[in-house]
Amino acid sequence: DDQPRCSFIFPSIIDRSPLVVAVSSSGQAPVLARLLREKLEALLPASLGQMAQVAGRWRGQVKRRLASIGERRRFWEKTFGGRFATLVANGQTAQAERQLEQDLHRFAAGDEGAQGEIALVGAGPGDVGLLTLRGLQVMQQADVVLYDHLVSGEILDLVRRDAERICVGKRAG
Repeated sequence: DDQPRCSFIFPSIIDRSPLVVAVSSSGQAPVLARLLREKLEALLPASLGQMAQVAGRWRGQVKRRLASIGERRRFWEKTFGGRFATLVANGQTAQAERQLEQDLHRFAAGDEGAQGEIALVGAGPGDVGLLTLRGLQVMQQADVVLYDHLVSGEILDLVRRDAERICVGKRAG
């Protein structure tokens, strides 16, 4: 990269069409951007594109059947983390669509999603880098987060922005 002679920069691309992820350092550290893209490439399954295409075909129907944005978010989170995703990953798209239809019917009837879940995410010594991937996923799916004063701001910053946060008061000492 020759910044003085460049008028634009191409980011490193991860293509799971229609999902596309771009990584750029604005020319500051292209090797770092490439290394990050390589790590992300390994983490993102090839089936994400197919999953997004199926979801796109069903998006309107889901919106009609589930009135609130919260219901739809919970439905899609459960769907993308459940049997539907496994079927798509295994190339069983027709079965995945049937699964999605069944899940939507159950969810709209109130048979799914009404029951909450509780998860305990340990923050260990408080280092954000020591959180597990599953712990991070749970924090980003939570509607309500109970925490104490021992939890760092860095860790709380990883919680979904619209989640309700309730401090339960425990302090060091």
